[in-house]
Amino acid sequence: MRFWRVAGILFLIGAEALLYGYSYPFFSLALEKRELANWLIGLNASLAGVGILFFGHFLPQAIDRLGIGRLIGLFFFIPFLAFGAILLFDHVFVWFAARFVMGTCFSALWTTTEIWLNGEVDDRNRGRIIAGSGTLYAICQFLGPLALGLTGVEGSLPLVAAMVPLALGAILSVSIPARPLPPHEAADEAAFEGVGNLRVAITLAGTILLVAFISGIGETAMQSLLPLYGTAHGLSDAAASGLVATFALGEAVLVIGLGLLADRYGRRAVLIGATLVAIVSTATLPFAMGHDLLLQPALFLAGGTIAGVYTLGIVLIGQDFRGQRLAIVSTGFGMSYSAGSVIGATPIGYLIDLFGVEALPVAVAAGFIALLVFLMRPARAAAGSSDPFAAGK
Repeated sequence: MRFWRVAGILFLIGAEALLYGYSYPFFSLALEKRELANWLIGLNASLAGVGILFFGHFLPQAIDRLGIGRLIGLFFFIPFLAFGAILLFDHVFVWFAARFVMGTCFSALWTTTEIWLNGEVDDRNRGRIIAGSGTLYAICQFLGPLALGLTGVEGSLPLVAAMVPLALGAILSVSIPARPLPPHEAADEAAFEGVGNLRVAITLAGTILLVAFISGIGETAMQSLLPLYGTAHGLSDAAASGLVATFALGEAVLVIGLGLLADRYGRRAVLIGATLVAIVSTATLPFAMGHDLLLQPALFLAGGTIAGVYTLGIVLIGQDFRGQRLAIVSTGFGMSYSAGSVIGATPIGYLIDLFGVEALPVAVAAGFIALLVFLMRPARAAAGSSDPFAAGK
């Protein structure tokens, strides 16, 4: 029975990734057709990550009260209604409100499906299954922009196409028999009583949360603004969406390699190496546009290191945390990523308005330079912390 539960959860992760890869370029290009300023398009992308910053504090409690399957079913059904609202009421305000609602649900889906999967797999198979789920996520995310190339960004077809996997996900979520999360340890409950979930997550895994934050800035900015970057360089809508597809393909291919390298050479060393590649590949983009032999590898490597860092973080969380700590740290990871996505897209969109589209790769590379400076500092163990990087593991 566990095999079918894991298979069902992996299907939900795939559907979630498909919608993620589909929705970011869809909203950017559709709003560009309405002649909105780039900073407003960036604001719309930022709204996708705002809600989880408030709801994330209550996510572990919601899992306990509703059950993880029913909660995930709601996170699929509510965006179904949001796309339906855009279909029925085609107004800019509805586009922004719907993006906020569905962004909150998508962000919560990342966390809850990861918690569910981490709770179902055993330690012997955890690395390969979590890494495999990361590859599945990246493949489906890669298919999202390609699907958008087929549906286009105008009319009702792209909205209806997004509603189909949402409906399937809602039905499947409530159909999977969920196993309860591992019991909370009495010592953990006593230690965490009266303490905010995010504060606990920072104490337990501060470095992982920082990685999520920077990854959120880089990935969201690239996913949402790469189409605009492409069209500014003379590409068609379909070709501009293809830039996002190549970016996601890098994650699909490289994420398992990142996990294997981390097991063999150490997590901190692999994270530093991935950060270096992210800096170089992103900074190469201004020189690569118009030269496919350079552009495609640069986007591929940028996707594999920027987006792949997120999946590597989930592997680390699953290996080092159990029970209540797993739920709290996973939620904190999702909230940190969302905070980065909120901070990233709007200011970078504004920088594009001020200085031109090359502000996108320059700003993302600068963020990872800042992360690299932090990671190169001497590691120090923190008292009471389970952070795998605190002791330079």
